[in-house]
Amino acid sequence: MSGDGCEAAVYKWKDETGKTHFTDDPNRVPEVFRKEHFKRKLPPTIQKSKSPIKPEEKSALKKNGVAPENEEDTENEESKKDEGLTAAEKSAAEAVIAFFKKDIPRYDEIYKIPPGYRNNGIRKWKTLKRTVVATIPQKQALVEQVSVSERPLFKEITIFLKKAIEADEEVATYGALTSLNTRPRVNKLSSRLNAQAASEEKFIEQLEEALAAPDDPEKK
Repeated sequence: MSGDGCEAAVYKWKDETGKTHFTDDPNRVPEVFRKEHFKRKLPPTIQKSKSPIKPEEKSALKKNGVAPENEEDTENEESKKDEGLTAAEKSAAEAVIAFFKKDIPRYDEIYKIPPGYRNNGIRKWKTLKRTVVATIPQKQALVEQVSVSERPLFKEITIFLKKAIEADEEVATYGALTSLNTRPRVNKLSSRLNAQAASEEKFIEQLEEALAAPDDPEKK
């Protein structure tokens, strides 16, 4: 018979015919089954959840001496952020910075071509298109370098480069020019490249900050 007394128990036994019985009243368990055949049915095991734990729930679990299952993973991620860049990450960061610094002013001279006259508009578009498409292999090479890192910043740069490549490849498929579509194409591409340059400037600052961070003394 259960001796807990501090929680409700469910009692289980089998009678002479093999039929299983359950009850929460020990007095209803036949005397003959109370000593040897008496069993307590334990509650089902609760599966641990992988979902994020709220701060108040985490505090309550810690108070009761229970560590949330996903707390260790979170701490490992935070620790990873604080670590210095690896040699491969430094190399990738330097390559990205060098490309972005060259890419930001790459189209400035092309923008200066006056679009008013039709031939100038065509020349401006063709020059922009040719220059953009020429950067695709460089961006693809950078993706291969940057994508090996699990750091959030490197993941963000990888996504940025892949989207830029996708947009550049779309430009490469554009067909013949007309007097109606030349200027809209130039304006759309110029706007995209200017927005892209602003993002590249932000990434340069973040990468230079990461490179300037002190190395982990334990790795020296």
